[in-house]
Amino acid sequence: MLVAVALLPAIALQAYNEFDRRRARQLEVQDHALSLAKLAAADQQQIVQGIRQVLIALSELPQIKSRDSLGCTTYLAAVKERFPAFITFFATDLNGVSFCHTGDQKQIDVSKRAYFARALATGAFAVGEFSIGLASGRKVILFALPFYDDNGSMGGVVAASLGLEWLADDIARKGASKGVALAVTDRNGIYLARYPDNDRFVGTKMPGDKHLTVDDRGAVDIVDVDGVVRIEGYSALQDDSGGLVVSFGLDKAQAFAEIRRETLRDTFLILLSTALVLALVSLGARQFIHRPLGQLVDAANQWRLGEFSRRVDISGNAEVARVADAFNTMADALEHREQELSKAKEIAEEAAARITTIFESTNDSVVIIDRDWRVSYINGPAWVQVAEGRDIIGMTLFEAFRGDRDREILHQIREKVSEDHPAFAEVYCSRRNIWYAINAFPSSQGIAIFFRDITEHKQALEARRLAEEQLHQSHKMESVGQLTGGVAHDFNNLLTVVSGNLELVEAATDVGKVRKFAAAARRAINRGTELTAQLLAFSRRQTLNPKVVNANQLISAFQGLVRQAVGAACEVWLRTDDQLWLCQVDPSLLETALLNLVLNARDAMPDGGVLQIETRNIVAEEGAIAGCLAEAYVRLSVTDTGCGMSPEVLDRVFEPFFTTKEVGKGTGLGLSMVYGFVRQSGGHITIESAPGAGTTIALYLPKATQKLEPEEETRQAQPIATGSERILLVDDNDDILEVTSEMLTVHGYQVSCARSGAEALRILQGDQEFELLFSDIVMQKGMSGVELAREARRLRKGIKILLTSGYARDVLQRHDAVDEFSIIRKPFRSVDLARSLQEVLRCAGSSSADRQC
Repeated sequence: MLVAVALLPAIALQAYNEFDRRRARQLEVQDHALSLAKLAAADQQQIVQGIRQVLIALSELPQIKSRDSLGCTTYLAAVKERFPAFITFFATDLNGVSFCHTGDQKQIDVSKRAYFARALATGAFAVGEFSIGLASGRKVILFALPFYDDNGSMGGVVAASLGLEWLADDIARKGASKGVALAVTDRNGIYLARYPDNDRFVGTKMPGDKHLTVDDRGAVDIVDVDGVVRIEGYSALQDDSGGLVVSFGLDKAQAFAEIRRETLRDTFLILLSTALVLALVSLGARQFIHRPLGQLVDAANQWRLGEFSRRVDISGNAEVARVADAFNTMADALEHREQELSKAKEIAEEAAARITTIFESTNDSVVIIDRDWRVSYINGPAWVQVAEGRDIIGMTLFEAFRGDRDREILHQIREKVSEDHPAFAEVYCSRRNIWYAINAFPSSQGIAIFFRDITEHKQALEARRLAEEQLHQSHKMESVGQLTGGVAHDFNNLLTVVSGNLELVEAATDVGKVRKFAAAARRAINRGTELTAQLLAFSRRQTLNPKVVNANQLISAFQGLVRQAVGAACEVWLRTDDQLWLCQVDPSLLETALLNLVLNARDAMPDGGVLQIETRNIVAEEGAIAGCLAEAYVRLSVTDTGCGMSPEVLDRVFEPFFTTKEVGKGTGLGLSMVYGFVRQSGGHITIESAPGAGTTIALYLPKATQKLEPEEETRQAQPIATGSERILLVDDNDDILEVTSEMLTVHGYQVSCARSGAEALRILQGDQEFELLFSDIVMQKGMSGVELAREARRLRKGIKILLTSGYARDVLQRHDAVDEFSIIRKPFRSVDLARSLQEVLRCAGSSSADRQC
């Protein structure tokens, strides 16, 4: 009975070891499940972010911004072919009604969908929940992103529906092991995909809510939907990814199978050992006597007290004698061990002293904490810089550092070192104006944390960043200066023509010569007007419309700016077809596209080269040019002798935001804008290039069926309309006020002048009647022309409004008055002013007409 009782500690120790082994296995499996869940969540995060990038690119498409249903649908269909995982792509207006999509249904209404409302409310990327597609009827999850028109106003939403069958196939490839369960749920806990038994559980709600209340480890034991007990790890995607949750479950029975086998084996060995011991004790007890037992007990007590020199002297071959010999041998080993421990203690103390000396001699602050996060040691620099003279030994780090920023950093370190990985962070201490680099190294005894002052390093990096920004700004200003110089050269030429002819007019006495000089000055003014319009078109600040264009004439008029853009290092060759057909495109956009191609060609020839612009007629045959219909085209090509492009770059050259230039050198939108313009115009674009062989980009513009409209100077002269109405003229420039007043008087109008909006209001508040207010929009002092016009309508209900400006788009947008009033652009001719006045004065008096007049 006593022997059996003596064996109880061994049994208890074995039971404890068994429990500890199971607990360790439980933690190991939980960590494994959590790691797999995080890996799977990272894959899903990449998928969601990839979808987001696709939608961002689509939201910048001109076809979507302009709501071009046919062009948008065609482009989305091409995108869908490239990404077969998506069921549909579509774009809607702000009411949720689609104007283009890739499905068979003509139109869908998503206004009641939660993701649509979320996208409109936040103005950002939104992820939906499990749903049945309106157009496809299939199980999908929707992703949406608002798009904005060219005015910066939200125009609607572009969305894509991802088929859950593809998602199920994707996670099936990641969780193919036996007993594994991998699932993705939406924010409501609805299964989007699950492996195994996807068809059985997709669309159903995840059982229980343990995944919402898991501890920091992020893994729990749960009875899964298929009845299997699993250890499941959960990992939620980032907030901007729709609150999706990924779970990865491992079969608990399989995970503990090896432990169960070891338990059975150990139990058998314990029972066998117990039986053997009891048998041996029963046989040996007959031979034991009290004296040997007393000697053994006495020696054991001495050894317990540390007297390892004591030995047991029992002779003979009895079991007790052998036990005594064993005890003596054990005493020898213990004595030797005691000596080794004493030496090891001395060595450890010496090592600790050396480490302490090293820590105290370093300039870095060193803090050592135990496994409970209590401070056990700090060196001198740490006591001064980190603890700031406080005694924090024995305190936890969270007690020693109570600031919100400090706690945030400590949580980051704790999260990383919890997995026995070193942690690193850079922190700014606002109280001391110091940057610290923090390194934390975990060990079995605790964590060593090193604080290093990196303020000088940070300042050096900031100085370098500022220097790079200044260099980039200087490059930018150099480019702007080059273009500004060219523009200034052209304007100075125009001003020279105007000034010279006006001087000749002043000196001439012959009326014929006066008219000749005045006509030359007017042509120079018209050229200045055209140059200003080109600059506005390049900055995308002018409303553009397609017209019948002779590409040869456009290039001829544009070649001066082309030569300025490429610089003197590049030769420019023009090869044009004298019998070139007309094409119908927006001339300003064609100039912009040509300038983009020219600039790209210049960048491909940093050491100079030859740039060739060629035009010719072409009738494309079916299949001769990939993607080009069998029609008649005007072919405009730009060829350079630069470095060329590799096949990999060539495949992606028209993608939005793709660029091979350095950061800050290009946006990646140039060729995509050219592509969108040509396709929207009904044409086609091709590119041929090879490394070292240069590049040729050809625009195929559809042949126009209309005739070229005559220029304004060549049109038949129309009789100038006159009138007798009373007009209030407002402008803060005395010269413009004088010449405009004279024009109006010549045409028979009665004119009153004001040099500011305030002066005009005082006149309107008087008794004098006016049929029309003619005001400049941009005035340097006081109110703008828009504000004056609105106040004039309030004071005089029936008054007509005509505004004028050289460029006033920003003012009109700021006052939300883009289409509110009739506008004549500066500079204007007398005949144009007379015609505009008659159009406004003839306008009906209804409220709707007033908004146009």
